Amino acid sequence: MSWTLIVQLITLIAFLVVLYWLAARPVGKILNQRTDRIETGLRQASESQRRAQEIQQETQRQLDEAKVESQGIIAQANRAAELQRQTLLEQAQRDADALLARARDAIGRERQAAVDELRREAGRAAVYAATRVVEDSLKSNPDAGRQLADETITDVGRGQ
Repeated sequence: MSWTLIVQLITLIAFLVVLYWLAARPVGKILNQRTDRIETGLRQASESQRRAQEIQQETQRQLDEAKVESQGIIAQANRAAELQRQTLLEQAQRDADALLARARDAIGRERQAAVDELRREAGRAAVYAATRVVEDSLKSNPDAGRQLADETITDVGRGQ
């Protein structure tokens, strides 16, 4: 081996050491920093994804609770509406019954008034007819009128 080759090898090794110190180390640092940034970004992305899933689960839980609560509110409103409907129906039935009772009372009073009026009219007609019969009877038989008057006075005197 010749000295030239050895010197060239030593120069090459020295060049590689200097090149390593001047270029490879800073490039390695840059690559390590870039690797660290990428790993940090991946961890942050993973953490963000995990938080997003938690938020989504929490949102879904809140939506489910809201749905259950809204169904409860709707059921309660339906019960209240049914109770109100029943109350209104009962009140309407009571009002109708009261109106019917008042109408029946009014009809009864009107009927009684009509019967009373009919009796008065029938009494008037009977008195009128009796008067006509008695007048005709007295005109045809004056003695019968005196006998009827005597009997009436006797009856009144006895208290009949």
